[in-house]
Formats: sequence, structure tokens, C-alpha cells
Amino acid sequence: MRRLLAILLVSAALAAGGSVLALAGPAAALVPPDDSRLGLIYDGLQRADLNTLCGGAFEAVLQAEPGWMKQVLCTHGPDPAPDGVDVRQDRGPDPTAEVTAPGAATAAQGGSVPCYGDGSDGYRVQLVYASSAASGDRFATYASSFKTWANRLDGVVNTSAGETGGTRHVRFVTDSNCDPIVSQVTLSAGAMSNFTTMASEMHADGFNRTDRKYLVWTDANVYCGISELYVDDSGNATPGSNYNNGNPFIQGSIGRVDNGCWGMTNMVEAHELIHLLGGVQTTAPNATPGFHCTDESDRLCYADGSTAAPMRQICPPSHEALYDCRHDDYFSTAPVPGSYLSTHWNTANSAFLSAQAPAGTAPPTTLPPTTTTTVAPTTTTVAPTTTTTVPPITTTTVGPPAPTTTLPPTTVPPTTTTVAPTTTTTAGPPPPTTSPPPPTQAKPSTPNQVRATQPTVGSGIVLSWLPPTSGGPVTGYRIYRGTTPYSQGLLATVTGAVGYTDASAGRTLYYYRVSAFNAAGEGPASSLVAMIGRTATALGFVQEPIDRQLMISNTQIRSPFEWLWS
Repeated sequence: MRRLLAILLVSAALAAGGSVLALAGPAAALVPPDDSRLGLIYDGLQRADLNTLCGGAFEAVLQAEPGWMKQVLCTHGPDPAPDGVDVRQDRGPDPTAEVTAPGAATAAQGGSVPCYGDGSDGYRVQLVYASSAASGDRFATYASSFKTWANRLDGVVNTSAGETGGTRHVRFVTDSNCDPIVSQVTLSAGAMSNFTTMASEMHADGFNRTDRKYLVWTDANVYCGISELYVDDSGNATPGSNYNNGNPFIQGSIGRVDNGCWGMTNMVEAHELIHLLGGVQTTAPNATPGFHCTDESDRLCYADGSTAAPMRQICPPSHEALYDCRHDDYFSTAPVPGSYLSTHWNTANSAFLSAQAPAGTAPPTTLPPTTTTTVAPTTTTVAPTTTTTVPPITTTTVGPPAPTTTLPPTTVPPTTTTVAPTTTTTAGPPPPTTSPPPPTQAKPSTPNQVRATQPTVGSGIVLSWLPPTSGGPVTGYRIYRGTTPYSQGLLATVTGAVGYTDASAGRTLYYYRVSAFNAAGEGPASSLVAMIGRTATALGFVQEPIDRQLMISNTQIRSPFEWLWS
């Protein structure tokens, strides 16, 4: 079955005195009532139909400029605060008042955050502190706590991986000292109280990279936790394939944890991270329709009200800090052949995690006594020394999604090779100062505000953008074009300009990306923009398969959606 998706040419609509239609909400189940104590706030969210890519979850319809179609993100909705926690109460730095569950400290302690690559290459989890001008900036107060909590979050991931004999670490954005970088952003008061507005403002502030997951400590007391999550249980672990794994249509997935739930023993940050990575898909053996699970104790399992199925105490309470009680629903480094996680989406295969143990580390943490019931029988016979053997998972070699070539290569060019090995033993002169760029040269970041327009009917497509806001100086730009959203080839290279006219565009829909480059290499490409070339009328139509439908406008394609016209 195929349905029409429309592109409305804004200039023509305005010239005709018309207005651009916004998406209407689906006729589906109403959202639950708000509960401010638990952080269950649904303002700005609407329930999605089951047959859409938000699959019965919630749609967050982003704000748009006047005259532009709105864009939709998918989210599982707000998670309630744990028992005894009122999100409206302020939580101080590195809280210690919470009672630690027996055995949970092992998972919560963590270690130092490991280094991978140059700290920013490839797919990364970017930590962010968000505040508003009205409430004030308390970053300095919590800075050391953020580092501690990042270490603990990584410990949860790796200890969970150790239960199935593997290693997994979060690929944080880190500095030269291997400390996680916590970016700061100032949002409006409206964004602090509304997840949809927050996503709009963060995208506008540049937190929109397709190779990033943004985990935000929000200095507000509105939610406990809420994250983007996309309904896609496909098992292809190639980066960019699954909607939850660096897909080029998903522009910077955001997960939010508010102050009242920061740094708890059973980490809300760990819960929201797995949602960002795509768990728990509703097709999993013990999943709920609300994207959680029913087999306790588990960081993602609780009675979320979406099913009448009872919770089952499979693992002891000490497992509450860790992932996937029986490693059969959403996280396993060694899924049993033929099992659900061997053929469906497995968050342990995420490109935002690494299976590479940091140099000089000890073997995986000793498993809690209960893990013998959660590991497949075949794994219990493996000799203890094999616990450091990482199963071959191709997704850990992070690279740009083939075949778009739109994301930066993940191999960092060696900078030390510019010095000849014999220079330390010879009396020859040093290399000339005009040799290749210094090692401090950085690739440019993503071009901003990329747009595609057709100024007049039949004029071809005009692309425009703003320069990157970070990275090294820009040498030029590469424009990629394709006739499907899944593949674009190099169309042109531009230097000395921030625009390009595609005079060769014909009567079809074209998809474009733009990247910046310099002597250090090519930076990450922009999200997709789409426009019909040389149309005979002001309104063009295009068809896409129902399982890969997109919002298409002459701004950006930011995420999947179901066209809501009947």
C-alpha cells in the first residue's frame, strides 16, 4: 500500500494568499492525566496511531517557522518518578540521601570514562546541562557530580554487558583528558516545562547531529525522565539502518532527566539512555505496549499501565540497577542463535556503545550470583578467562551509514607520521613550516540551516546554508543529491560561497545534504532537505512506501511520520 506525501511550495502558497496546513492529531487514545508529583506531564504530546512509525507512543510536533510544515518526533512519553520521589523537590549535588538497594552499588559505582578515537569522531553520546535565564545557571555547582554520574552510567552499561560475557562502554564525547564534555545550553522557560518546545530550541541551537544522542540534565523540576524512541525492531546493526541507531532521518535524538531524578542509585539516566538507543521494542518477548518490560528486577521494567499483564519477579531486587533481567528483550552481548535478540534490534549492538575494553583494564566485573539464571545455558560452560572475549559485532567499527557517505569517517588520521622516524638520530634540519596542517586542525562541524527552495516555478533548486559554528576553518562545501532519501551521490563542490543552484534539477523530487571540509577532512553532513525541481504547478506530489514515510517540506526532513490526511 502506498500513500501520497505532499510538498507544499511555500512561496507559491503565500503568493496565492493561502496558508500552509499543519498536521492534525490522529483520532487515537487520549493522553493520560498529568501528575506533577511523578513528573507525568503530557503538554505538547499527542498519542500516535498504532500503524504509524511512532507506533502507539507519542508524537511531539515541533514548532516551525510561519509558512512551513511542522515536523514530528517520536517519544515513549514521560517516565514516572520512583516510589517516594517527588520531582518537584530540588535535588542537590551528588545526592547521598537515597537508600542504596543491596547489591546495587556494584553497578552504580562504575569507573572512569574510557577514551575512544579523538573523543568526538563517529557516533557519540553528548552530555548536556540545560538551564533557563529565569531560574539561573547552576552548572558550577553540579559539574563534579555530572562527571561522577557519567562514570556510574558507563558502569551500569558495562556491568550489564559482563553478565553475558561481553564489554560495552558508552562512547561519550570526551576532551583530551578523557573527561566527558558536558555542553551547556540556555533554554526558554517554556522549553523547561515542555519537551516538545525543548527539542525545537535545542535543534535550533545546533544540537541536531544525526550521529549524536543528547542526554540532557535539565535544571527543572517538571519531568523525571523522557526520551525520544522510534518503533523499529529491525535487527540490522549497520549504523544508520535502524531508526534508533544513527539513522540519517533522525536529527539528534534527545533524552531528558530533570533535577528531581538526577544521580539516583538506580539511575534514571541509565533508563533514558536505553530508550534513546531503541529499547524496549514492543515486539520483545516480555515487552509492554508502553516500551518497557514485565520481568523484574530490571532497569527498564515496571508496571507502566499499558497492559494488564502482571509483573513477574524473575531476578532479585539487587538487579534493579542493571539491564535486561534475562538478556532476552533488549540487551545482550551474546544472544542465543535464533532468539529474539539475534534477529531483532539489540541495543548492545548500538553504534553509540563500544565493545572495545579500554587499554589496561581488568576483566569484566564479577557477576552477581543471580546472573546464572539470566545467561543462556551455553554461556555458563565457558572458562572464566573467556569473559574478556568480545563477540564480533560489526557495528562497533563506527563509520558513516553506507551508501550516503554523509557522515564523517571514524578513523582518525595519524598525525604523528609527519615526523620521519630518523629525525631523532640525525642532525638534519627540521621539516619546513609549510608541511601539512598542524595536528590541532579540526574538521568543521555541520553546516547550519540548510534549505532548498524553488524561487519561481521551473527555476531549478536553490540551496542555501550557514557556515559551521565549530571545528577548523572551512575550505569548501560538498553537495550531495539523490532521488531517494536513502542514497545521495556527490553533485558539486563549492568554495568561497554558502549556496548553490542546481540548474540540472528536473521534474522529480530531489534529496540534498551539505557537508563542510578542510585540510583535516570532511565534517558531518547536514540532515536531508527535499525539493521538487522544475514543477509545472505550485503543488507537487510524491509517493513513498508506507514503512518508510517521511515528512517532506522545503525545510528539512527531520524524522519519520505518518501523513495524516485521509
